[in-house]
Amino acid sequence: MTAASTHIVLPQSKTVQACETYARLAAVLVCIVGEVVLATWIGIFPERLMPSLSGMPPIAAVGVILAGLGLLCFTFRRIRFVARTIGLLLALFGLLMFGQGALGNPGFDQFLVPDPAKPQALIEDQFSLAQAASVPAVPTPEGTSPGILLALILFGVALFYADHVRTAPSVLSQVLTLVLLAQALLVVTGAAYGVDMTGDPFPFMRLTTYGVIAVLLLATGLIAASPERGVAAAILEQSPAGEMLRRLLPGILTVPPILGWFARQAEVNALYDSAAALVIFAVASIVVLAVFAWTALGAVRRADSGRQVALLDLRGQREWLSTTLGSIGDGVIATDPNGSVLLLNRVAEDLTGWPANEARGRPIWVVFRVVDEETRKPVDDPALRALREREVSRMESGAMLITRDDKELPVEHSGAPIIGQDGSLAGAVLVFRDVTERRRTAQRQTMLVGELNHRVKNVLAIVQSLMQASLRQARDPTTQTMARTLAERLRALHRAHDLLLESQWSGASLKAMVERELEPYRREGGPKVGIKGSDVLLPPQCTSILAMTLHELATNAVKYGALSQNDGQLNVAWKVQRRNRLLLTWEEKGAPTVPKPSGRKGFGSQLIDQGIRHNLGGETKTEFRKAGLYVELSVPLKPSNEPRAKPDAVHAPAA
Repeated sequence: MTAASTHIVLPQSKTVQACETYARLAAVLVCIVGEVVLATWIGIFPERLMPSLSGMPPIAAVGVILAGLGLLCFTFRRIRFVARTIGLLLALFGLLMFGQGALGNPGFDQFLVPDPAKPQALIEDQFSLAQAASVPAVPTPEGTSPGILLALILFGVALFYADHVRTAPSVLSQVLTLVLLAQALLVVTGAAYGVDMTGDPFPFMRLTTYGVIAVLLLATGLIAASPERGVAAAILEQSPAGEMLRRLLPGILTVPPILGWFARQAEVNALYDSAAALVIFAVASIVVLAVFAWTALGAVRRADSGRQVALLDLRGQREWLSTTLGSIGDGVIATDPNGSVLLLNRVAEDLTGWPANEARGRPIWVVFRVVDEETRKPVDDPALRALREREVSRMESGAMLITRDDKELPVEHSGAPIIGQDGSLAGAVLVFRDVTERRRTAQRQTMLVGELNHRVKNVLAIVQSLMQASLRQARDPTTQTMARTLAERLRALHRAHDLLLESQWSGASLKAMVERELEPYRREGGPKVGIKGSDVLLPPQCTSILAMTLHELATNAVKYGALSQNDGQLNVAWKVQRRNRLLLTWEEKGAPTVPKPSGRKGFGSQLIDQGIRHNLGGETKTEFRKAGLYVELSVPLKPSNEPRAKPDAVHAPAA
């Protein structure tokens, strides 16, 4: 188990939450019952308004409070060890109270209630209260009922073994809990039938009203606190057996006592003798329980018929799911709400090294072990995170999968919760893929791009060197001007290449390109240069041509346009239009002279027009306005299949 998985708190179903809520409520009520008894002994509550305290001295009330606290601790998994300790103390406490007669009165009751004159109804038999009402003597709080002591011992042992990992002690806890319930039902039913329990004849050991309430709450609360096992699991089971048990249980608990009570009343009133009353009771029980069984059987049949239809549909969906999972190229692992593996596809088996039959039922963090690639620390499992947060996690990288044979594979993984129709959490699904080959491809691509960058830089450096050498040897002014112009254009290409190099040839930033081209002309006291537009990633095929275009426009503005004087103004703006087209505008204001358009285009104009139109499939618009030059470029950011205009012949510039 990874460190991330040891601290996870998985969400619970609504049924489990309801059971735990009832168990905690029962524990609180038990503590209240014990406190009420103590308060009555002390004199806070008038005893004439409360049930009799006979058989429930203060020390027994303390035991009831302790039992309630133990049940409350048991409902919290992190402090169940405290509940086990309290269970052991309760068992020892009950045994000590049983041996109180042999060891002598230890004086616990006198320590808790130093003034025994406050309670007035403690008598030897709670059923002879009316006869003893005229007795002036007030007894001391002594004589704990064996019934409450036995109940505390049984509950203590059951609480001690309730969360045991082995099956036998857990079964023992369930059996002792059922014995507790039987004890309470014996007392209630015996009192209703008029059984004489003054001498605590087995199994009719006396329990006060407080004791009966406490025992019923403790027994049912302990059963509800473990809904995943024992009696609670059988009652909550979503199967025909669980359905039948839920329908029969109310009749089993209520029909026999009610029929027995009527039979007893018939015998008491001399309507029938004992034998006839027993016959009536037996036959009536058979008939009523048969009716309950018949109605339950009909409901189970209907439910089973629906389950059969759902099972056939489920089998078809299972085949569809198996085929789908088998055809997926990623590894897929599905879990239940507790994080245990339910199924794996073939890719997941091959990547993790776990066959499906061996992985099924194991925790997901055992089958899918991932660590951080750099720190080597365990990574929070995406399936467990999906169970915990009930949210879909995106595909994440940077993790290493540790296979069953301790090999390491770089993977990307994501998780998603599976939500049932009723909104409950049904499980989670984990999707992961091996990215080893992708990384190798990326490494090869990086190496090739580096080699390409090196070669392109070398070529540009050689061409620039040749141009510099030619420029030094040239004597003709026209040749020198042409060489300088060509050298500047090569530097513009070099800057565009640097932008592509920074992004590994995935594209170039248009904003960075414009800022680098116009940076030499943005100075204090010089012409105003405005740049406006969100950053756009230019594809590689657009980068060089747009860089040359911006260079030609800037060169022309420096010679004849807005950048040739300090009061000039240049605005460059762009935006992305529909169909992924870039619209860039170049607007100059304050030019000293606006050249008149002639029929012949210069080299720069032809280069811009042919580069944008022919190479990129874009459109250009040039206007010589009174304020200055206005150029509009519309360039597709993706390759276009539309026919492009034929290039015009490029003539040498006139000047």
